[in-house]
Amino acid sequence: MTKELFALLSAAFVAVLAIAAVLGVLAHRRRQRDIEAPAGWIDVAPQLVVDALYVATTRAGEPYQRIFAHGLGFRGRTRLAIDAVGVQLLADRTEMRIPAGRIRAVERATWTIDRVVEPGGIIVIAHALGADVDTYLRVIGDDSAAFAALHALAAPAAPTTTSAQQTQSTQQATGEGATP
Repeated sequence: MTKELFALLSAAFVAVLAIAAVLGVLAHRRRQRDIEAPAGWIDVAPQLVVDALYVATTRAGEPYQRIFAHGLGFRGRTRLAIDAVGVQLLADRTEMRIPAGRIRAVERATWTIDRVVEPGGIIVIAHALGADVDTYLRVIGDDSAAFAALHALAAPAAPTTTSAQQTQSTQQATGEGATP
């Protein structure tokens, strides 16, 4: 085999791999059609602004399933602006607003796609973008103020039952207090 033929076969092999990778990413994006485009920034005075690293957005509970739709698949530096009615991210490639009403929970994590840090070093914002997703952020420096502010935005837990409702449901379950 000549050097020219070997070089030509190698170049063709690399081209086939590149085309396969692009087709794979496009197919992955098609499977994410249920993901809505994130809302853009609004003009509101933030209560807290911190620098952070945008790590990933994944499907809820699936930390290995990166969302590529709408430019969410790329890591990068971001500015995290938290206000009374939501949180805004200005990442390298996309602006994203998460209204407080869409935030289900704010938690801490140690790892996600290709990123492992000290215990609790990543903040996870569980929210809805058409489907339930998790957005992973790593605040640069002390993240306690950002975590507390984000946690305060999370949707309140389901209403608790009163003791009278608990007593009534217990009586119904055990058959006590039932009328004949």
